[in-house]
Amino acid sequence: MENTKQSILSLVDNLLSQKVISPSDLRRYVRQSIDDTDPEFIREEMETWYRNAGIESIIGKKLELSPCPFTAEEILEAQQNQETILCVPKGISREEFGELFHIKSWALHDPLVTPAIEQEDCWFKVSMSLTPSYMNKSGIELCHQFEDEKKMHFSLERYLVFIARIRYLTGKTPDSEYWIWIPRGRYDRSGMLIAGFDRNASFNVHGWMPQFSASFLGARYGIAPKSSIQ
Repeated sequence: MENTKQSILSLVDNLLSQKVISPSDLRRYVRQSIDDTDPEFIREEMETWYRNAGIESIIGKKLELSPCPFTAEEILEAQQNQETILCVPKGISREEFGELFHIKSWALHDPLVTPAIEQEDCWFKVSMSLTPSYMNKSGIELCHQFEDEKKMHFSLERYLVFIARIRYLTGKTPDSEYWIWIPRGRYDRSGMLIAGFDRNASFNVHGWMPQFSASFLGARYGIAPKSSIQ
């Protein structure tokens, strides 16, 4: 029986790695035995995902995420709205996230790019849409709008986690042939970063003037749990 179990698990792993199925395809089979709206389940699943990706060998210590601050009702609402809950662990740099998720860019190492390392585990929900929103708006406009609406700006660190998580959950790469503003962090003081994937599926980052706008340039944002929004 144990051999049969291992064979089945190995088959599932192969199907996932070959992108024949995605983790979301498996959810309907586990809902009856696992409450995927339980905040502790969300925390454990996210922590296991990071560990399986190899985060502990990169940071040189054990990863332990803080409790998920979203309630079961908020998690259910996010699922119904095609959103996912993310946690960006504290103290991890963009260079380390790039190594973890096998994403390369000059911007992960350039000292002119302001670091935006989380001081505490950063939990937020985000749309799983493969294309960004708020097209044709300048970086300055979006900064003011998101601050007024209490939306969380993306940093390179947050964006790398988002990219990797969406790939894991859907088997697809977000923002293909699109760019998004990265308002959290700066390039050479006054510049703002834009990032996305070009037509060759390569990850690209550029320092840009924040007054710029274009039909292919949009934005993403996070929403904090209601308990932390003032």
